Amino acid sequence: MERRNYYGFQHGNYLKTNVDLGTVKFEHDVNRNLTFRNQARYAHYTRDVRITEAQIDTTTLDTAPLATPLGQIGVIRNQIAVNSTETFLQDQADVTMKFRTGSLRHTVVTGVEGSRETSSPYRQRFNLATVPKTNLLHPDTSQPFAGIVPPSGITDTHATAISVGTYAIDTINLLPKLDLTAGVRVDKFDARVDQSLPVTPDSPFKRVDVMPSWRGALVFKPVAGASIYFDYGTSFNPSAETLALTAATQDAPPEESRTFELGTKWDLFAGKLAVRAAAFRTDKTNARETVNATTVVLSGSQRVSGVQIQANGYITSRWEILASYAYLDGVVTRSLVFPLSVGAQLANVPRNTFSTWNTFQMPWRFSVGGGADFVDSRTASSTAPLDPVTGLVKQVPGYWVFNAMAKYQVNEHVDVRANVYNLADKYYYDQIHPAHVVPGAARSALLGITFKF
Repeated sequence: MERRNYYGFQHGNYLKTNVDLGTVKFEHDVNRNLTFRNQARYAHYTRDVRITEAQIDTTTLDTAPLATPLGQIGVIRNQIAVNSTETFLQDQADVTMKFRTGSLRHTVVTGVEGSRETSSPYRQRFNLATVPKTNLLHPDTSQPFAGIVPPSGITDTHATAISVGTYAIDTINLLPKLDLTAGVRVDKFDARVDQSLPVTPDSPFKRVDVMPSWRGALVFKPVAGASIYFDYGTSFNPSAETLALTAATQDAPPEESRTFELGTKWDLFAGKLAVRAAAFRTDKTNARETVNATTVVLSGSQRVSGVQIQANGYITSRWEILASYAYLDGVVTRSLVFPLSVGAQLANVPRNTFSTWNTFQMPWRFSVGGGADFVDSRTASSTAPLDPVTGLVKQVPGYWVFNAMAKYQVNEHVDVRANVYNLADKYYYDQIHPAHVVPGAARSALLGITFKF
C-alpha cells in the first residue's frame, strides 16, 4: 500500500481555519521586593472542514481476513463535516513578594486567574451507504462526491466552561544551599453543554468541580550551577476539560493524579553545556472507565514510571547539541470494567524515545545540522489491547527518522535555510488510534528565508 494513497475526494474534502489572537501583558516593579504582573488574552477560532475517515470494508474480506489479497480489499469513506466556532478569554494576575521571617528568606508568588471558553460545533455524518467506496491499493479520488446526511447524523452542540483559580507558592531559603518550596492551588471548573440536535431529554449537561492541588519540593545546591531536587505534586482532570460533557460523564468526578520526581541539573563548562536527569512516577488513582453509553465510573488506576536525560549547549564553540532520552513504563494497574487489561501497556506511551540535533558552524557564514528521532513501539488501546479477530496486540513498530539542515547567513538581517525531513524516506506510523493509523510524512524539503528587522 502506497503511503501517498489518498482515500478522500479530490473535490469533496477541505479544511478552512481562521485564527484571531491577541495578548496584552503588563508588569510593574513596585520596588525590588514587590512585582505585579497581569496578562490578558483573547482568541477566536473558526473551522470549516469535511474529512474522510477511511475504514476497511469488512464485507470484502475473506473468511480468513489476514489472507485476503490487498487488491481485493475495499475502503469505506466515512465522511464527517464540521463547522465550528471556539473562543477563549483569559486573564491572570499575580504578585511576587520577597521578605524575611527571622533568618529565613521567602519568595512568595500568589495570584488569581480566570477564563471563559466556548465551543459550538455543528457536525454532519453522511450515510455510509450513499458515499462511493474505493479500493485499498488504487483509490479513485476523481469520483464525484456524493452523500446524504440523515437527520440522525446531525449534532449541534454549544459548550461553555468558566474556570477560576487562585494559588500561592512560597520558596523558603532554609540554609545557604537548601530551599524548600510549598504551594497550593484551588480551582473551580464550571461547565455547561447544550445539545439541541439530536434532541436529548437530559440536556443541558452540567458539572461543577472545586478541587485543590498541592506541590512541595526540596532543592539542594551543592555548588554554583548545580542542583539536586525532590518534587511532589497533585493534579486533577475534570470530566468536561475538553468541553465535552454527556449523560455518562456529567456525574463523574475529576480524575486525580500524583507525581513524584527526583532529579538533578548541572551547568558545565562555565554554563555552556546544561545536563539534566530525573526519575519520576505518576499515578492516576481513579481513571475513568466506560461501562456503557450512559455510565462512566472512576474505577481504574494507571501508572507511568520513567527516567529522562537531557543535554543542551555547546560541545565546542562551533558545535551545538541538543539530545534527550526518556524511558517510560506505562501500565494499567487496576481496572474493574476491563480486568484483562491490568498489566497492559498504556496506549500511545512508547517505552523508549530518543532525539538529538547537532548544529555545526562552518566557514563563510555557513552552518549545517543533522539529527535523529526514535520512537519505540506503541499500542493503540489500553483497555482493549487485543484485536478481536486475530487475537494479536494492536501495536505499531518503533521507528527512526533522520533530518538535515543547511543555512547561509546573507547578512545580519537575512538567513536562507534548507531543511530535509525523513532523509531515509522511512515508512512509519505517526498517529495511532484503536480503529485507524496515520502514516508519517515521507521525505520532504523546505526552503525558507528569515528576515530580522
